[in-house]
Amino acid sequence: MNDKIDMPRGDPLDNPADFLALGLKLAADRSGPLAVALAERARSRHCGDPQWQALADAVLRHDVPDYHVRMLCDGRRNAAYRAAIERFAPGRRVLDIGTGSGLLAMMAARAGADRVYACEANPMLAASARAVIAANGLADRITIFDRHSATLDRDRDLGGGVDLIVSEIFSHCLIGEGVLGSLVHARNHLALPDAMFLPERATIEVALADFPPMVESVGPVAGFDLSAFVPHLHAKRYTVPEDPTLALRSAQTSMFSFDFTSGVLPQTDRCEIGLTSTGGMVSGLAQWLRLRFAEDIIYENRPGSAADLHWMINLTPTEDRESAPGEAYLAGAVYAADTLVAWCRNEHDIQCN
Repeated sequence: MNDKIDMPRGDPLDNPADFLALGLKLAADRSGPLAVALAERARSRHCGDPQWQALADAVLRHDVPDYHVRMLCDGRRNAAYRAAIERFAPGRRVLDIGTGSGLLAMMAARAGADRVYACEANPMLAASARAVIAANGLADRITIFDRHSATLDRDRDLGGGVDLIVSEIFSHCLIGEGVLGSLVHARNHLALPDAMFLPERATIEVALADFPPMVESVGPVAGFDLSAFVPHLHAKRYTVPEDPTLALRSAQTSMFSFDFTSGVLPQTDRCEIGLTSTGGMVSGLAQWLRLRFAEDIIYENRPGSAADLHWMINLTPTEDRESAPGEAYLAGAVYAADTLVAWCRNEHDIQCN
């Protein structure tokens, strides 16, 4: 909970500063439905006033990641989930982990699921998902929990357990939203013994790549040496899959593979693999993800595969090198919790050290 702030004595809908303070407090204190209701009242009372529209937007977007628009516009993602859900959801009890807008839960209900449960840790998104689901006539078939899936109880909340778990809580590096811990918990504590998972498997894919130089440091600022602060800086190390300046320089290889149905997902691991250059400038590694729903339903954001894909391509720079076809590189990665760290070196450079 956030530190207590002074509450307005008058009507906050008459005072922009009071409204913003109250709205942000409600959102931060996880009073999602109240924050949404307050914003909607402001929009209604001050219809057409750009100041109040902006204030309401600020409350509704508080602590909500900005990737949702790109995610919902990813047609390949939506098609893969829809195809898999329509094939496997009919007659099953479904849990949608991290429902967001409620889209995947509604797909399951429309496909003929016996019952659909959905959880969303952000209370404002959970409140909006309920509104979306009600507007689509599915409120009687979908139960929304405005809390993390780890807080659910198989018997109390899920009527004894579910036999299909749908999730889309993957980051650009696959593991960055706590997906491994969430799905292990779901397998062992929320699912029936023969439950299915969508996607059922996922891999972290890598390949050698050429990409433009990235700013990794800063020089003196206002005459001061800031070099001791540089290790803390977050340089931009990602790009969109359709980036024309990104070119792969090797075949792709799976660095890590995860079977979500198994219930055994190591929370830490390391890997080293060899990569062979196809020739040309090598700037480092490109990393993306591959989701398998069934043998014939695959989602992959491989560089150059399509435009408007949701997940980005992570880039790991190394020393630029004009490589010959067949030249060998060694790549490695370590992950712990929700952080993936990768590296890459030319084999010749390793032998010289």
